[in-house]
Amino acid sequence: MKIAADRNVENDRLRDPSVAARVDKSATSQAIDPDRQIDFTRAVENSRSRRARGSLLRQLARLLLPTASDPSLYGNERSIELLQHVVDNVLPRLGTESDVTELAAQVLNEEIDQRLQWEEARRNAEAEESDR
Repeated sequence: MKIAADRNVENDRLRDPSVAARVDKSATSQAIDPDRQIDFTRAVENSRSRRARGSLLRQLARLLLPTASDPSLYGNERSIELLQHVVDNVLPRLGTESDVTELAAQVLNEEIDQRLQWEEARRNAEAEESDR
């Protein structure tokens, strides 16, 4: 329905006392049944608690997130394995130009080399400390 300024609105109908009287009669206050009040209160509280927990989709997403309980996930060996996997398996499948893929592989291989050197230096430092 299109709303226009020239639309006829029956303002008199809204001011009619008989319409107001019908509304007043239907809106009389009555005593509330205590059992129904308890049910209503319980329903409101349940609704609030559901809103506080978030949607079901958000709850499922939270349950499916991996927990970081294993510290080896963040270890240097694992990161080297992941970087090597990207170089060996992911980069060749990207479908980018060969020079871009080569450059990305070169950067990742440099990162792997730096991590290996850091790991070797850490082992040497630990060996020197244990010799003391």
